[in-house]
Amino acid sequence: MGREKEGKLVKLEYDFNTVKCCEVEYKPGKWARSTPREFRSFRGNRRILNVDDSKNPFYEDYYGPTYIFDTNRISDINTPGLSYENGIDPRVKYTKRSNW
Repeated sequence: MGREKEGKLVKLEYDFNTVKCCEVEYKPGKWARSTPREFRSFRGNRRILNVDDSKNPFYEDYYGPTYIFDTNRISDINTPGLSYENGIDPRVKYTKRSNW
């Protein structure tokens, strides 16, 4: 028999402007762009590029809450990186793996 679709039942809350460029510090001094969904769940330094004045863009450090990935629950995990429920990345089940 077929499986039911797994759907998101809750709309994720964003405490920042998701249109702006979100960046996370993945190594000391090394920054990378991030999707808003990953940005909200990243435990570590985060910043947002403010371009309200296109002649004077600047980065603003972000100190908002860290959520468990794909939920609206605030994370109490202290390890750096993305905060996953039970430490398991839910996206793994959607990746193709080969045994070669």
